[in-house]
Amino acid sequence: MDEGTESATETVEESEDTEDSASADSTVEENQEHQMTLKLGYGAPHGERSFSAIFVGLEGDTITNVSIDEFQFMDASEDYQGVPNSDNDFGEGHDENQVLISKVENNEAYSKLMAEKAEATNSLVEGYQAISEFAEGKTISELEEAIDDLHRVEDPSGISDVVSGATLVDTPGYLEEIVRVAKDGFEFSTDGVEDIENAELSYSLQAPHGSKSFALVGVLHQDDMIIAAIQDELQFMDDADVEGVPNSDQAFGEAYHENSILISKRANTESYSELMADKGNATMTYDENHQAISEFVAGMTVQELQEVIDQLAGKESEETTDTVSGATFADETGYLEAILNTIQ
Repeated sequence: MDEGTESATETVEESEDTEDSASADSTVEENQEHQMTLKLGYGAPHGERSFSAIFVGLEGDTITNVSIDEFQFMDASEDYQGVPNSDNDFGEGHDENQVLISKVENNEAYSKLMAEKAEATNSLVEGYQAISEFAEGKTISELEEAIDDLHRVEDPSGISDVVSGATLVDTPGYLEEIVRVAKDGFEFSTDGVEDIENAELSYSLQAPHGSKSFALVGVLHQDDMIIAAIQDELQFMDDADVEGVPNSDQAFGEAYHENSILISKRANTESYSELMADKGNATMTYDENHQAISEFVAGMTVQELQEVIDQLAGKESEETTDTVSGATFADETGYLEAILNTIQ
């Protein structure tokens, strides 16, 4: 934008023309519309006893935001808080002496365990944050190149010299999962977002739909305006014709009850949608419903979303489709509340 300076040796008239052009270019850039994408995916970056859930925000092919969490079964105790609905029907899908936890929500207790068993000096969340910050601002290809460099580091202790603050032994594995999600994760994209400066990614666990499942909710927002939202639910199902979360066939799955498996509804949208059609006469697939909800909330402020939720209160499920076009979920309001709760 310094064209006016570059032409200072030319005539005043030419300089003014150049400055006018630079000003016009600046206006175009300021009003540029951004395509933002929010993705979610699952992996197994750290052993066989847990699986990861990673949200990745993208502008084009540049990674703007990352949120990492992992889920693991632990011995049931007062030290650990289970995922939503652990004390309801969801908890009946696994060994009653264990509880499925989010490591992020149990950061203090899990970090204490890391310190005792592996002499960890940083908390788990601090490790996640260091990895996320390393990935943010890089294009997918730049992150892939950085991962290649990490694999050349012979001494694992040297990884923290490259990824500042990251002391997790499987740091390269987490970065590889970020790349995979950025490329192939479940996604919601939105066009026409202007003046994006400091978009934030908020993440939470919710229970928007009954007591047999819980939801992972990610919301990309700038201040109180929603840019993009995506959510998925995890539920125990009969293990026939469905795909379990990562490590279901490894040590993680040893906590399952016989013939039961923990699934992502997004990853099993076809089979779960058939179940919705058979039992609830659903006419839209699971993915289509969530797409409609994501499209509905994109561009809304927190206050506007709260007003919609208030308007939907007490309405029958068939009445809500007039408000959220294309969404036929019975608990549509619950999914909207899950998005609102995540930002707040």
